[in-house]
Amino acid sequence: MLSSRRRPLSGKRLLAFAAVSLCANLAAAAAHDWSAAESTPSQETVLHQAFDYAFPLVAMGRLRAGMLGTDAKPGRLQLGQWSHQHKLSGPEDRWVTTPNSDTAYSTLWLDLRQGPVALTVPDMAGRYYSLALLDMATNNFEILGRRANGTRGGTFVVVGPDSTQPLPPNVQVIRAPANDVLVLARILVNGEADMPAVTALQDQFKVEPIGAGKTPPRWQAAPPVEQSPQAFVDMANLMLARNPAPRYEDALMQRLASVGICGAACRWEALSPEVKALWAKQLPGMLSSLKGGLSAAGPKTDGWSYSKANLGDFGTDYAYRAQVALGGLLALKTVEAMYPITFVDQQQARLSGAHRYRLHLPAGSLPVNAFWSLSMYEVEPDGKLFFTPNPIARYAIGDRTAGLKVGADGAIDLLIQRDAPADPAQRANWLPAPAGDFALVLRAYEPKAELRDGRARVPAVERLD
Repeated sequence: MLSSRRRPLSGKRLLAFAAVSLCANLAAAAAHDWSAAESTPSQETVLHQAFDYAFPLVAMGRLRAGMLGTDAKPGRLQLGQWSHQHKLSGPEDRWVTTPNSDTAYSTLWLDLRQGPVALTVPDMAGRYYSLALLDMATNNFEILGRRANGTRGGTFVVVGPDSTQPLPPNVQVIRAPANDVLVLARILVNGEADMPAVTALQDQFKVEPIGAGKTPPRWQAAPPVEQSPQAFVDMANLMLARNPAPRYEDALMQRLASVGICGAACRWEALSPEVKALWAKQLPGMLSSLKGGLSAAGPKTDGWSYSKANLGDFGTDYAYRAQVALGGLLALKTVEAMYPITFVDQQQARLSGAHRYRLHLPAGSLPVNAFWSLSMYEVEPDGKLFFTPNPIARYAIGDRTAGLKVGADGAIDLLIQRDAPADPAQRANWLPAPAGDFALVLRAYEPKAELRDGRARVPAVERLD
């Protein structure tokens, strides 16, 4: 039966565990040794590898549990039903660090054990949108949308790895690597006045099971969501049992099993007291070592940190996959979007609302096929990044900002400061800053090749006082 449910996303129920920071601090990352040269790694090294490997699975498991709940205590969402965000994010939205105010989100959880599912999207009439299909290791195994297949409406059938179900003719088939899938849709919103049009598009999203498969329970067992070493290991194994590792990771699973991570055959209770104690001792430091998120290991130029090329489709880069799961969960692949971030000005001094800044963008310096925006985030004491209230309720500025002033040569000067510019003519290009430390994130959707490969880079932020 067709279903499309209109429900706002509930931030308080989402993943606090993964919403930490994008701060570039990898002091403890050396403990994550994935070197092939170490033929007999120590137990501590294997435990760090197991943590890296398992963290995204745990993050996605907790996100799933927070949104769906359990059969005994259901959440606000159901399997196979869309949940739509009918507003742009603001300072009150703190469900995950670094929210954006460019797109509205729609979320859909699938369990393909019940059979294939048909997804139908409406004609977007040229509007930017994307539908990212993610596995529980946080890889975007498919991205539909304007870049990939245009904006005309269509139906796509998502199939589990072992399904032999007959399928309708003349539809695009997407085979998922495992049965648990998260579909995350992003639709461009051109300001609050455009939100009703976007809502009308969201309401046309459909999802339809194919065949007569029985709807599975949310979980076969209650998901362990407590903040403890045991809950971490148990959630990782629960997610691996639901979504087995690919065959090329068989040898890795044999190694990680020695510290309790391998899926259905592993469990916390079977670990030795020594291994349990090692998890308890190492877990806080391992969590700290993941800080850096989207920009942890990529290139850095003029104070801006860039994502690695394998963002969103990580392969065997398990350390980076874990870093992104902490600081940038659900990030798109770089072919779809890039997220340069900076905390400093051109002199490498910390960005602060105590000063005034300018970002000079020469004509053509941000080559994109969709759009770009610069978002302002206050840095919380724990390193999290969120929007903060300001007098004009502007949390990002970009190429779609109403009244944006562009020079005769095509250049744009963005003014970044706490108080409004003295010259009224400059206020159209003003991005308000908080009183304390802040960070800037430049979002580039459908970046062109010269931005992806480094030939084009964001200029340094210039301090004016």
